[in-house]
Amino acid sequence: MARCIDLSDVQAAIDVVERDGCVILKGFSSHEDVQKVNKDAEPYLKAIFQDHVSKSIPLGTARCSRLFGRSTTAREKWLQQPALNAILEHFLGTTTISYNSDDIIKTSPILSASTTMDIRPGEKAQKLHRDDFIWQQTHTVQTTYKPGADVGMGLIVAGVDTTAENGATRFVPGSHLWGHDQHPTDDQAVPAELKVGEAFLFLSSTAHGGGANSTTKNRTAHGFFFCRAYIRPEENHYLWWKEDEVRSWSRDAQRQAGYVLDIPFIGHCDEVDPIERFRASGSGIFPGP
Repeated sequence: MARCIDLSDVQAAIDVVERDGCVILKGFSSHEDVQKVNKDAEPYLKAIFQDHVSKSIPLGTARCSRLFGRSTTAREKWLQQPALNAILEHFLGTTTISYNSDDIIKTSPILSASTTMDIRPGEKAQKLHRDDFIWQQTHTVQTTYKPGADVGMGLIVAGVDTTAENGATRFVPGSHLWGHDQHPTDDQAVPAELKVGEAFLFLSSTAHGGGANSTTKNRTAHGFFFCRAYIRPEENHYLWWKEDEVRSWSRDAQRQAGYVLDIPFIGHCDEVDPIERFRASGSGIFPGP
């Protein structure tokens, strides 16, 4: 079973993640805010369900992507909690010294993808995997966790109580220390069972997978995935979010979504910070000459 740590105890959560590859964060959200995010995702999940029924497609797992832009509560409350961002910064923040000067270059993690995952009754278990395979990451064996070893992290927030029976995420403790040639088996995996208000945080090198749903009810969970600022995000959300939407977000949310110029040049827009370009331009991100 995953170790449970209160979100406010940042160092304890970091210690558990370094040891196990993951942690359950208690006190992550109020029940009221969970219901708000559930409601934000509901119309999109319902549309997917109706589309699948009309086309006689097996229901399986429905996904509401772009949740970061679709849920104010998730974007502005859940993901802007200082304790959460301190943990993400520890694992995914990057600090280096410039090659030809003493300048310090520092970048913070950004959003890679956000999606609600609604596992329907009868859905089979997902194959155990590492999320960082999308970035072609390979790993060497570690006896203890080496800071800087990961390029991504995932956060699963329970929309309902999640159990082994309804599809709780399964994970393999300590698999973040494995080499690339060591593969997980189902008997090594344990469920990360969550109560509403709790969240499961894990490294992208930790072997995991959604569980099977053998109950008669859906298992709803909200997933947020992060990467180092110099890694290409999994979801190309920039093509979907409209300028007016992004303007309405808090500055911290804009930065977390990648609308930021990281020193010295990553993410620039006409050689300036895209956030400033947003604020200065009334005609679009890319105004004409």
